[in-house]
Amino acid sequence: MAYADFEFYRDIYKGTLSETAFGRFSERASDYIDSRTEYILKKAAITEEMEERVKKACCALSDVMCQSETGGGVRSSETVGDLSVSYAVGTQRSETQKLDDAIQLYLADLVKAVRWL
Repeated sequence: MAYADFEFYRDIYKGTLSETAFGRFSERASDYIDSRTEYILKKAAITEEMEERVKKACCALSDVMCQSETGGGVRSSETVGDLSVSYAVGTQRSETQKLDDAIQLYLADLVKAVRWL
């Protein structure tokens, strides 16, 4: 079960994915959170403040996963007439790096703590 529901994503996180897309990516995002935290969230009680941070991490990861799947990269140039779009080469971070950046924003202390266990 996903850590965040669509209502939280839309109303609190202010995300822009459709409900269908969020439902699909939030499940994967929750699995990623569990793997990066070594399932500590399933084993221990968490505070209300931590619960909100976990939900936000799930939302952020869902956005990153969607962007990666749809090929969203860093645009280096764009032309409107006869549509021409170029993406930056060599400056792209790997998908794992992008996911880790998203999770670190909300759960850095938890991820670091797990590394020491």
